[in-house]
Amino acid sequence: MRLVDHAKDFLVVVPVREVGALIAQGALSIDGRRGAIADPVPAGSVVTVDAAAIASCVVPPEARPLVVRYEDDDLLVCDKPAGMHVHPLGEHRTGTLLNALLWHCGARPDQPWGRWRPRPLHRLDRAASGLIAFGKCAAVHDDVRRQLAEHAIERRYLAVVHGRVAAATGTIASPLGRDPTCDYRRAVVPEDQGGQRAVTHFTRVEQGDDRTLLELELDTGRTHQIRAHLASIGHPIVGDVLYADGGARRDAAPAIALHACELRLRHPRHGTPIVCSSPMQ
Repeated sequence: MRLVDHAKDFLVVVPVREVGALIAQGALSIDGRRGAIADPVPAGSVVTVDAAAIASCVVPPEARPLVVRYEDDDLLVCDKPAGMHVHPLGEHRTGTLLNALLWHCGARPDQPWGRWRPRPLHRLDRAASGLIAFGKCAAVHDDVRRQLAEHAIERRYLAVVHGRVAAATGTIASPLGRDPTCDYRRAVVPEDQGGQRAVTHFTRVEQGDDRTLLELELDTGRTHQIRAHLASIGHPIVGDVLYADGGARRDAAPAIALHACELRLRHPRHGTPIVCSSPMQ
């Protein structure tokens, strides 16, 4: 294994995109000798890293509660709480799911190396909760991303929406693009104006006086697809101020009533079906 590949797999507190530059700067050594990107890492050798050199780009491991629904040598599926980012973004450098997973894989504030690098395999909005899968190596990440592209992965969601949904089942097949009035939001936009194909199927599960619980499945995976589609038919998700009528111009809600409740995929190594479920709280 080349030094750059070894560091990308195991120097987990450093983002992958930063690894090459750090090696070029001389931050890593092999058996006391300054390492180069393509240097081989022989079995039994000692790879060390200059803590001061990586300090500015470290993602700190954090001992946070982690609900694991499935784990083996290749994959991990866990629950993300509503209001938590999957990985550091902008000013949110700590308190993310990735911070907790770095601790889970063996990294510590004084130990930058882990047994494996957590690699998110799909998206889940900060305000939503539920299942999200991580690969433990680049090959697993690439295989699951291919399954996503081939629509071979099934994801089901539960959402509590405002109002009484009249239809027992239905499909929303409106193209989505950036909302011209708010760059952060998505809206129904014709395809000839930049909208992308988006298809959401729903089934009514339960209904009250002014709320409805829906189960949802997606044919596509556009940004904010469920949130924008449900708002477009007059039933925004409870708590989702971004997509409510006259909604905020930024995603101010810490949590919305959207939960990723089921995940089905083929194991990337041996093809065995994996089914994970998570109850909506």
